[in-house]
Amino acid sequence: MPVYCGTSYDSTNKIWSGPEQKVFYNYDLTLGEAIVETLQLNPEKVVQIMDSTGEQVKAKDLLMNSKNIVRNFVGMGLKRGDVIGLYASNTTHLSAVMLAAWLTGLCTHAAYEGCDKDELKIIFDLSKPKIIFCDLENCYKAQAANEELNLKAKIYLMHSCIDAQLPSVTELMDVKEHLPDMALFPCFPLNGDDTAAILCSSGTTGPPKGVLCSHQALLNRYAFQTFTANSVGFTFSSMYWMSGLFVLKETLLKGGLRIITNQPFSPEYFLHLIERYKITHIIANPSQLAELCLKPNNLANIAKRVNSIDTIVGGGSKVLPIVAKQMLKLLKSENQYKRFVVAYGVSEFGVFSYNYTGQLDTEGLLAPNLRVRVVDRSENLLGPNKQGELQCWSPYKWLGYLNNPIATQKCLTDNWFRTGDIGYFDEAGCLHICSRVGDVFKSNNIQIYPEKVENILMKLRGVQECCVFGQPDVIKTNLVACAVVKTKDSEGENLNEAKIYRFVEEELPPVYHLKGGIYFLEQLPRTGSGKVLRRKIIEILQKKL
Repeated sequence: MPVYCGTSYDSTNKIWSGPEQKVFYNYDLTLGEAIVETLQLNPEKVVQIMDSTGEQVKAKDLLMNSKNIVRNFVGMGLKRGDVIGLYASNTTHLSAVMLAAWLTGLCTHAAYEGCDKDELKIIFDLSKPKIIFCDLENCYKAQAANEELNLKAKIYLMHSCIDAQLPSVTELMDVKEHLPDMALFPCFPLNGDDTAAILCSSGTTGPPKGVLCSHQALLNRYAFQTFTANSVGFTFSSMYWMSGLFVLKETLLKGGLRIITNQPFSPEYFLHLIERYKITHIIANPSQLAELCLKPNNLANIAKRVNSIDTIVGGGSKVLPIVAKQMLKLLKSENQYKRFVVAYGVSEFGVFSYNYTGQLDTEGLLAPNLRVRVVDRSENLLGPNKQGELQCWSPYKWLGYLNNPIATQKCLTDNWFRTGDIGYFDEAGCLHICSRVGDVFKSNNIQIYPEKVENILMKLRGVQECCVFGQPDVIKTNLVACAVVKTKDSEGENLNEAKIYRFVEEELPPVYHLKGGIYFLEQLPRTGSGKVLRRKIIEILQKKL
């Protein structure tokens, strides 16, 4: 077990704590300043490669491009706290824009590059960006949202294109006059409590909120604990996701190499990237992991193709035990250290816990410097093996939700953050997540945790994915129901309601039996970050009936 992960329990105060770790970056240092210091150490090193185009970026080029963009930002009159909107995939100059924003004291706020105009309006109406950077493919939606919201934001393309009649980011990197030394940056007085980035909350329980992430929090929280200057990092995620932001900032802070692409995920392309660039550190979501490891007939061959990997972190939503089991086989290690890690986290606090244990029914042990308590509905503190809402405390100040003091205050109790997740700790200090507060429903006055049923259903051949929910009922309050997406093979074709009913009845007690019905869908509704919108299932089914 790595020493940087663990849980201790204070039985008197009923508080679980992660290991204490020295704060490496001081309070006055900002994310941009720390990255600049690292890049200046090895200016000739290639720090980024764009696989789609083959473009390489050296540390000195990233510094120069960022410095030029900073000068243009200041020339536009942008001030500390202004927002830069991102509506773009991972492209070559996006990292320079991000670094320039942090050096200028601006906040970055990314929308999912695949969202439609209405979703984009919801996101940018939160932050009112002064500049929007977008791809050519979605620039018309950015222009429409900008006009309808009356933002009057300047719009720049991430690639130059004559026909688009929009300026590109390359124009911001072109400054002919003398520029001040990087030592004079940031341009405005900043400290660790300033906002560096705004993340969108998952949106599973309503419209997304803008999560304010401070420089100090981003500097001192990590997804990869073993990343070094010799490491190679990768994720398919763009800056909309916490995973994309973390891979960017950690590779730059450690002086490693980051591989980017704007091509979609496929198992074969994923393996190609790992082999070609000898990738060592990856963040992947559960659906990507499932596609990688559940279907292949020759797991041994895939294991050879991924032998460069030090760590794959699976996160973003629940990693099912069947997927984790296959990934542990794929990335088996001769020593105690596991190359496959399941991370549980929330946008507000980053990575919460790591599962290095290989124990499939747990979220693992707490990350450094975190404290967690478990409370019931009456705010009574609970001990081991007692299920309740998880509340956490961090030494890095949480700045709340953008322009939403009511939602911010609602999430805080005596400076403890209410995660909205139901879970417990066992005697070994391992964290177990049962469900979201909003996902739990009652049937015949008994609380039903959907994931318990879903984990069983995913063992049934022919089930690609599923979502358990409460079907309203006058007598029982809710009946347990399930939406199922079949696999695109013979096992999926042969799957029917009778098989599912029988399987659940054999595996689970009567309270979990699917008396609310089984409904087959082509796909499950999801948020932009890939999480299932459980609350939308009933709406979809009502339209079908």
